[in-house]
Amino acid sequence: MEICNLVEGRLVRRANRFVLEVDVAGRVERAHLRDSGRLTELMKPGNRVLVRPKKRENTSHEVFVIYDAHVPVVVNSSLHSEIAVEILEGEGCRIEGREVKVGESRIDLLVSKGGTRWLVEVKGCTLVRDGVALFPDAPTERGVKHVREITERGGMILFLVMRSDARVFMPNHETHPEFARVLRKAYENGVDVRAALLRPELRSGCLTIEFERYLPVEFPDVI
Repeated sequence: MEICNLVEGRLVRRANRFVLEVDVAGRVERAHLRDSGRLTELMKPGNRVLVRPKKRENTSHEVFVIYDAHVPVVVNSSLHSEIAVEILEGEGCRIEGREVKVGESRIDLLVSKGGTRWLVEVKGCTLVRDGVALFPDAPTERGVKHVREITERGGMILFLVMRSDARVFMPNHETHPEFARVLRKAYENGVDVRAALLRPELRSGCLTIEFERYLPVEFPDVI
């Protein structure tokens, strides 16, 4: 995947859940943030950001990347579905449906391969500590509901690790113990739990996001 026409700025502050104030060429702009997580490790004034001019209600730009020191982290959830589609189609899967109504939820994808069909729920992971990718970074009852829906029907939960500095994936028990428990139960009941490591890079003003490999998935001993 490639996103162009990006400009660089510096984070001033998070005005609210979905808006950042960003210094772009000496002018403070309001930029739409699509990731509603806490993003605590990224919300440091002065952090480098990549935004694209795009009018949206009371914002003039859209946020795509915030840097954690030297590491680019993709924080735009609108990209998750298309990235997942690229990965799955690269493995020979066919996309049969999107935003599929299942129980009281909508699951991101319905895919097929070799005559078999299954559901895929996609989650973006931005938090990495000491090489461990952790999801979620804030409690997510919606995430718990999605995992339970997949557990009941079978399928895949695909975590997209939106940065390149992780070596293993683990549910964030400290932040949301229930999510960690239901994910482990899903895994033990045959749900395909995957964590895809992505490599975002800025090249000549364009952001490329490439799938690198699947990370080992581990579970904390405390569950």
